[in-house]
Amino acid sequence: MAARSPITCHVLDSSCGKPGHNVPVKLEALNIATNNTWGGLAEGVTDSDGRVSALLDPSHQLTAGIYRMTFQTAEYWASLGISNYFYPYVQIIFEIPAGAEKQHYHIPLLLSPYSYTTYRGS
Repeated sequence: MAARSPITCHVLDSSCGKPGHNVPVKLEALNIATNNTWGGLAEGVTDSDGRVSALLDPSHQLTAGIYRMTFQTAEYWASLGISNYFYPYVQIIFEIPAGAEKQHYHIPLLLSPYSYTTYRGS
């Protein structure tokens, strides 16, 4: 199997059952040593299948800690001509425990104008 980013994401627009394409995504890590500030790790944009598969270089070594993925949903809704939505962005905060740094983490976002849900994907 080809090497892949250790963290990937996927957006599905559940209001129409289609991939959420062209959604800007930002990945950050919480840095406890610097007064609990967030440090940027990567940015990307979902492709036509709603995925960001190359968020991090495949050789990137994750560390145990707390991470935040931000999806710029206002930009997505605006691109569809939808101005009536509730969440201008969605932040998903997750933790990678010590000893699990070599696993793959997939962060799916199921999105509609007035709700969203997420889970740990595979």
